[in-house]
Amino acid sequence: MKLYHAPISTCSQKVRLVLAEKGLDYDSEFIDLQKGEQFAPEYLAKNPSGVVPTLEDGGKLLVESTLINEYLEDAYPVPRLAPEDPAARHAMRLWTKKIDELHPACGIATYAIGVRPGLLRRPPEEVDALVNAIPDPARRAVRRSVVDHGVEAPEFAGAHAAHEKLFGLADQVLRDTPYLAGDALTLADAAFLPYVLRADHLNLSSLLEGRAGLTAWYQRMQERPSYQSAVADYLPEPAVAAFRRAGEAVADSVARIVAS
Repeated sequence: MKLYHAPISTCSQKVRLVLAEKGLDYDSEFIDLQKGEQFAPEYLAKNPSGVVPTLEDGGKLLVESTLINEYLEDAYPVPRLAPEDPAARHAMRLWTKKIDELHPACGIATYAIGVRPGLLRRPPEEVDALVNAIPDPARRAVRRSVVDHGVEAPEFAGAHAAHEKLFGLADQVLRDTPYLAGDALTLADAAFLPYVLRADHLNLSSLLEGRAGLTAWYQRMQERPSYQSAVADYLPEPAVAAFRRAGEAVADSVARIVAS
């Protein structure tokens, strides 16, 4: 088994969490997203979307993190990370669907706040090459907008609102149950944790403030051994510190945009 991934990538984190929860060993190959290695021809041959992660297992190439985790659950069902009851499994999949729908909003927030300062220090032609290499024209246009305008980009307010909606819904559920789909951790929890972590790293503190259920769940997830081995051990501290500084620098602007 071999995983092509990036240390701080949310989708990479959620697959590594499932691999860790299941105790599965794998060879690791890092893809440097800021150098554009995801657009190298040899990687695009494995993942034509130019995103991470990609999993190789027994000669099979697997893409799309939610589907990779479903594959891991089917191929390696012990320990179980999906409910046996069909209705409960449906509830879990509703969560993973909602989390997938949040992913573009997370990308907007990440680039508008955390990645943009570093990009602005690079030669414009390098930044243009990275943006222009994005295969999907809609994603490319959004990336161009947030790199140019940061949190003032027209896409940012909607991205923040999408976080508010899902974080609020999760908090309501997690006030009554320890995990998103019931009493046991499932693929839904592994999928959601990276997005809560990213909001924390970007200093989007209003998304957690006053949400006792979500905050308790976040702490509970960070106490699991899988968090240390699959997430914390991979976090580049300079990058996390840079994200936090960038979040603090635009905090007043974000508060104004949210309020309006």
